Amino acid sequence: MTEFEEEVYRALLRGGVAEGAPEGVRVAIARLVELGLVRLDGGEGAVAVGPEVGITRLVRRRMLEANAELRRVCEAWETLPALMSERRGWGFGDVVERVEEAELDERICSLALDAGEVLAMRDQEWRVGAEVLSRLLRRLGEGVRWRTIIPRELLKDAEAVEYGTRLHRAGDRHRVADSAVQPLVIVDRSVAFVPAVVNGRRSGALMIRQSGVVAPLVDLFERVWDHAIDLELDVSAGLSARERRILFLLATVAKDEIAAREMGMSLRSYRRHVADLLARLGAVNRIQAAVLAKQRGWI
Repeated sequence: MTEFEEEVYRALLRGGVAEGAPEGVRVAIARLVELGLVRLDGGEGAVAVGPEVGITRLVRRRMLEANAELRRVCEAWETLPALMSERRGWGFGDVVERVEEAELDERICSLALDAGEVLAMRDQEWRVGAEVLSRLLRRLGEGVRWRTIIPRELLKDAEAVEYGTRLHRAGDRHRVADSAVQPLVIVDRSVAFVPAVVNGRRSGALMIRQSGVVAPLVDLFERVWDHAIDLELDVSAGLSARERRILFLLATVAKDEIAAREMGMSLRSYRRHVADLLARLGAVNRIQAAVLAKQRGWI
């Protein structure tokens, strides 16, 4: 939802008409109808749906879209081993290599530590020795780009969370996915490591240099990344009771003046708190902030 669409929605909640070009307002209303935030009465007039109903609809829509996307990702992943099994017939001998489990970490580190970008999805805790960790932290300090996705299940392990948070703060940005993920490492968008057997432990990996395979894997990673949540936001939102109350009012009260009065604070103070919460959520507007807060269980 754009900022203008949010302005139109808020204007309709107040029973007024949004300012702006008539055609732009009509387009915005059509979009709000599509999102379930506005309905058209018998006379073709636009009526805003209450925030408590509208935001719930947005959350449900977003979750359905995310689940559908993750199902497509899983289906695509399951076809990969079958395709790789045909690699000899397709002339993949020079671009696909099987790496045994015993040497897998060494092969990945030898490439990753000299890379400019590494993308990873991990289904279990991954640790390296002190010497490799020191070099990794030094490379992260030099500004190389690392991003890692882990499943929410892994957050049950306090030591894994502590280790992941250390890397996250050093520059290996971690996000948490609600669903299970298949292990994947992509180095400089040109080499990918995937399990030799789907869901197979200690089965080694396939090291793939075929650009036609690596590019879709990068796209897969980015799609999961877009639906995942920042590790520190997810682990320790650290919201106070007042901040939770402000988020609730943000989702249910149309006017800032009313919300500020209910909070017993000035309008300026209320809006400052709202701006801080939007920044923590990474939201571009208040409706998106309310959706994200509900998705993360903050309200």
